[in-house]
Order: sequence, then structure tokens, then C-alpha cells
Amino acid sequence: MNIPQNLTPLSASLLRPALTDSFTRAARQLGVEIPAGVNAANPGAMNALLAGLTTALWGTNPLDAALLLGSDSPRELGRGKAGRGVKAAQFLAQDFPRTFGRMKRWSEWVFASEWSQAQLLQVMEEIEPMVIEALSWINLSAMAAAGSYARLGDLIAKFEKNEAQAHALRLGLTSGLETPDSQLIQALSAGVAPEKLRSSFGHMGVVEPYEIALPRVAELAEDLVGTKAPPEPMTWDIFRARERRETAMQTAFGRVGFLGRSELKKMVQLTQVTLVIHAKARDALAHVLAATRHWAQAAAAEGISDGRLAHRDEIFLLEIEEIKQMMTGEWHSRDHVAPLIAQRRQARDRQPAAASNASRPLGVAGDKTQGRLLVLHSPNAPDAPSGYIALATRWTPAWHRALLMAEGVIARDGDLLGWIASVARAGDLPALVGGAIDADWPSGVTVTLDPARNRLKKGGLTR
Repeated sequence: MNIPQNLTPLSASLLRPALTDSFTRAARQLGVEIPAGVNAANPGAMNALLAGLTTALWGTNPLDAALLLGSDSPRELGRGKAGRGVKAAQFLAQDFPRTFGRMKRWSEWVFASEWSQAQLLQVMEEIEPMVIEALSWINLSAMAAAGSYARLGDLIAKFEKNEAQAHALRLGLTSGLETPDSQLIQALSAGVAPEKLRSSFGHMGVVEPYEIALPRVAELAEDLVGTKAPPEPMTWDIFRARERRETAMQTAFGRVGFLGRSELKKMVQLTQVTLVIHAKARDALAHVLAATRHWAQAAAAEGISDGRLAHRDEIFLLEIEEIKQMMTGEWHSRDHVAPLIAQRRQARDRQPAAASNASRPLGVAGDKTQGRLLVLHSPNAPDAPSGYIALATRWTPAWHRALLMAEGVIARDGDLLGWIASVARAGDLPALVGGAIDADWPSGVTVTLDPARNRLKKGGLTR
């Protein structure tokens, strides 16, 4: 998974060490060693490591794993066998619901807490283990989903020799999968009330899900709904996506030989299940981070009450260990905190924009389509032309209006398992992610988006 580079000190101090720890756990289970010098602040390096671990588990083609997980090339950590990957994925599918329930209950308990100092300290000690566990499940489910998706591609290639048609069939077999990501978009498309958004999706991030300093859906529900009616007509269509999946399944099972039908069916089901589990694992982390934000705001209130903090948002400029020092009384005055906060604020003001990952583009959903390119720089985009294909660096729920009406979407960042891939699959929306998309064309130019060929080109569809 991609942990953004430009995080506040609190987010970085929790997520980066936890991400490294989660990879160490996964490697230990596989009996491989992580190369020295891997830096959790480098998304490309972590994607390459995840691709290497996936190959070590499944024995899939390393370049296929790298493409699916947004890496130029995988770390070489050995080659496993598909049978081992299947068993690991099946175990994960059985065990994950219990883990998800525990994380959600922990989050609910934190939100229900009455904040005495003892309660603040208790939650503080539990945050880091919860973040590590959530990230571990994200990585395990990423290996399961990417490995099964690659294996499914290998099985399809046995009876469909045309590479683009084989990829299109695999896209069809995984379309229409309902995830927490798609459930939020479906709710927004139905125009549900802000109260419903808060109760069902309040823990989710709106702009950058891994940044604890940014508000959640619960805090911006009215902004998401706004005063406008849901867009009509919508091109994002979960019912069409399910029909496409059924058609693809009939096509695949009709073409595979009798002896291969059982294995194909098992791999289709496992791929569908693990893709959904990965989205739910990210949702579990969202519950944990939302609870962490709630705790941080309570800790900030205590810091403000005795003058150690001047504003609530200053808490996010402190690392988790520094907050512990403040909460336990080691930093007992404003003099301990103010110089560090001032230094951190200046450093963030000078922080350069994060670079996009240098992977290859990957089609993750939908069929070939064309439209006028619309380059988006913020969710508050101007009125869009009809039949547009929207391009953004990174998609989040804040961009849902542009997404619901687009003929197709392009993300400069991303991979098979990211938020936009999950949402596009659910609604059968043509989507291309990753590779920092080489095209640097202006809004208005006609482009063709071809997910089955992992390609975006200038000009309309050829007859």
C-alpha cells in the first residue's frame, strides 16, 4: 500500500514504523528476509517489496505482480507455488471477519470513552499495536488479492490467447464487487441524508485517508451531500457491473475445458473474495485512524487546558512518543512544546509535493471508451462537459460527483487495490491507474481509454 510522503508528524510516526513492522511479519511467515535499507517513506520501494512477497508466496510472474501492485520491478525474494498462495488466501478469508470486528469494536469503544487522563493514557498505549495489526492485514490481503488475480489471469490465458481479450475477461469477472468504498459512493449517488452518512461511513477519510489530521466523513457530511441533487444520468452503475460479471462468468466457464472448470471456478471466487477483503482491511484501518484522530483531539484539549498547546491542531505536529511525553508530564510547560511545533510547522510549509510512483499504467475496470479529457486539480471542478474522461492525481470520496458522471477515470497514482480501483470495479467504470500517466494533454482533447490494453491514447475510437 502507498503511505503518502507528506504526512504530519503524528501520522508518519504511527504509519511508517507500523508499515515496516507489518512487512517484517509477512516476510517472517514466508521464511524470507527483507533486504536492508527498505524505507517506508518510499512508496515505490514498499510496492516493490510487496510484489516480491507476493511472488514468494504464489510463484506468480514477478513482472505481473509488480504491475498489479504499482511497482517498476519486484524485490527478488524467491518463488513460491500457487498452492501455497491458495491455502494462505483461504485461511485469510476465514480469519479476517473476526479481526475486522475486533478493530471496529475498539474504534467504537474509543469514541464512547469519557476522557479522564487514565483513559487517555490507556488508549494511547493501544493505538500503535492496532495500527500495526491493521496494516499487517492490509499487506496480507494485498498479497492474497494480487496473487489470486495473477493466477486467474494465468488460467484464462490457457484458453484465451489474445492478451487484451484475456485481460478484458478478467476485468469482467471481478466487476460489480461490493466494498465499503462502493457502499459510500452508492449512498452519495442515492442522495442519503448527512445523518445516514455519519452513522454508516463517518470513520472514512474524505481527502487523504491516511492523514490523521484531516477530517473524516462524520465531520464533513453536509459538504459531501451539499445542496445539489445527485448527478443524473450516472455512468457509474453497480447493477450493470453485476450483469457484466455474470456474462463474463458464462463466457469463461463455457470456454474452459471440463477438467479445468473446477480450478477456474475456485480461482474466480477466491479472487473476488480477496479483493473485497482487501477493501475491508483498508476500512478496518480507517476505523482505527478515525479513533486515533478522536483520541488526539481529546489529548489536545487537555494540552490546551493547561497551556502546553495553543491550538487543537498543534497535536498533529507532534509524534506519538512526544505526545506520550506531554501526557505523562515529562513536558510540563509550553516551553517544552512551542519551539518544536514552530520548527515542524515551518518544515511542513517548505515540504515539496509528493512525487507519483513510477509504475506502468494498469487498467482496473470497465470497457474501452472515449471522451473529452477533463484534468481535475480539486474536487471543486468547473462544470464538466458531457462524455468526459476525468484525470486526477489521486481520487478520494471528495471527488464523487466528477466520478459518478464520468465516462472513464484516470489516476496518476494507484494500483489494482487502491480506492479508485475498488470503486471503479464496483460500478463498471472504465479506469486506468498508475504509471504517473505519461500524457500531459490539456482539458478538452479527445482521448481513448482502453483498460484491457492498459492504455490511454489521443484521439477517438477506431472503427
